[in-house]
Amino acid sequence: MSAKHDKIKSQNSEVLADDILRRRAVFKANPEILVIEPTNRCNLKCRLCARNYWDKHLNPSVDMSRETLELLDPFLKTANSVYAFGHGEPTLGKNFEEIIRRAKAWGCEVQLTTNGTRLDEAFIDFIIESQVDIVNLSLDAVESQASIRRRGVDSVQVLRWLHRLWEKKTAVGSKTPETGFAFTADRDNLGELPNMIDSLAAVGASVLIISHFVAWAPEVHHLSSYHVESEFHAAFNEAAKKGKEKGITVILPFDNLLDGCCPHPMTMFFVRSSGEVWPCCNAVFRQGQYSFPAGNIHKTGLRDIWNSDVYQTLRRAWFNGDPPAHCRICPLATDALDSHLRNLARS
Repeated sequence: MSAKHDKIKSQNSEVLADDILRRRAVFKANPEILVIEPTNRCNLKCRLCARNYWDKHLNPSVDMSRETLELLDPFLKTANSVYAFGHGEPTLGKNFEEIIRRAKAWGCEVQLTTNGTRLDEAFIDFIIESQVDIVNLSLDAVESQASIRRRGVDSVQVLRWLHRLWEKKTAVGSKTPETGFAFTADRDNLGELPNMIDSLAAVGASVLIISHFVAWAPEVHHLSSYHVESEFHAAFNEAAKKGKEKGITVILPFDNLLDGCCPHPMTMFFVRSSGEVWPCCNAVFRQGQYSFPAGNIHKTGLRDIWNSDVYQTLRRAWFNGDPPAHCRICPLATDALDSHLRNLARS
């Protein structure tokens, strides 16, 4: 990061911290984190994904255009981090590489979450050369047949490429990208967690991010690990213990809450591939009661969206300790079984 970029971003972070400290609804600062969805298309059909249940007419397939990306420059200038992910496989986006390059040109830390199926020699070279900071591999099982059953892809090949990424970055003396797994836990895969830790160590990865499975239809709600609460607590604690022994950072659900408060309305600007903005990274698609977009950057200025009624309402609610109904049942903030059913089926 250049000294100029560093100063601008540091100043914005200071103002943002003051906004939060003073519990403002209208922020003087810009968001620290931009989540940019390169595409909402995907090349897998994972059996528990929300894509199986959302309204396809309300959520048509689209790649982020160059025009949409360019509109984000004022916020890229002040943001510390860019996360390239969404409800699709980001590497499929026709402007995916441009998103990475543009974010790095503005001095942002760049984090990518991918299913790993498109890793090959050329793509690994791009990741290293463009100085992507963090690559998270979305993986819910490392045992081969379990992975095929859950996602239709063999984890062995994906792990082989992740190991190749480690080899190539080591060969050129690069410390980046840091790599890890993003693991979605349900009652069927809790036993995979010890294997996850071992596999992370074997491919030079260093972080395991654990989230709870969210049931997007009643017929799969029985798979929530909250139905076996004592088992998942034991599995999570054992993973954290084993991770510490092997030098693996294990991030458990709710570790990212700020004093029990959701950080998203305070720090994050989630831009869908269409240009629509959401103050949340959970149900970021249009469907029934979970739809609360804050605006579209093709129609409204960035600052106006950032301080829109939607963002202001969420900030006031969280500051006052009385979040709205859709937040009280959010699985990212609520430690309860009921929060893990968000029925999208034909809603």
